[in-house]
Amino acid sequence: MQRFFDIFPLLLIPIVIYAIFALMAGTGNSVDTFATDLEKSAFIITMPSGAPWGISGGNILVGFGILVFFYESIRGVAASPYAIVHHTISVLLSLSAMGAFVLFENFSTSTFFLLMLMCVLDMIAGVIANIAQSGGWHND
Repeated sequence: MQRFFDIFPLLLIPIVIYAIFALMAGTGNSVDTFATDLEKSAFIITMPSGAPWGISGGNILVGFGILVFFYESIRGVAASPYAIVHHTISVLLSLSAMGAFVLFENFSTSTFFLLMLMCVLDMIAGVIANIAQSGGWHND
């Protein structure tokens, strides 16, 4: 089980959650309808100032993605014999997310763009951390 955890890129979780919602919305609706539904307030919190703070499903998903990205960044620094497999899967995830963003209407939203950006940055950070750990960069 530990090996699977070392290999599995956790940013796949928010991407899959988004994909489920995008596929449930179907292709019959326009992307504007899906994006509007994604940005509707899921719930409202009244702040101490009295101002309402509406939190949408897209905001919740991006916030969750940011937390996962933070954890992935910390986890990526740890040495692991499975790091190369993890980085390979991260590259595949990033390329898949970029492809979905460009090719499919319901994936062409700001929410998915931010999730895709997290995947790309995670991939880059993982490669940089791996190079730094292996002594690929020298401070002369």
